[in-house]
Amino acid sequence: MLTLSIKPASLERHTRPLRGQSSRPALTHVVLLAAANPSIAERLLRGDPLDMAIDHPQYSVPLDARDRATLSDICAHARTINEFLLSLAAAADDIA
Repeated sequence: MLTLSIKPASLERHTRPLRGQSSRPALTHVVLLAAANPSIAERLLRGDPLDMAIDHPQYSVPLDARDRATLSDICAHARTINEFLLSLAAAADDIA
């Protein structure tokens, strides 16, 4: 029996290989939580501490001093939630 694997051309064109894991997984966690719940991004931009912005006990994110400094810098310079998320994602990928 011959088995064919058919992949639609539209999927073939848009499939890209995944990049490696972030060297800053805690920031990646913050990016994912803020993207999933924009009120987290809003609270961080308002100046709320991370522990208060992410008030769900299952989603605690332990940031080291470098990550906390990065997050503070991004919050100080971002004017919109979109700008915040873009800057945070770039920092999590170490391309900022």
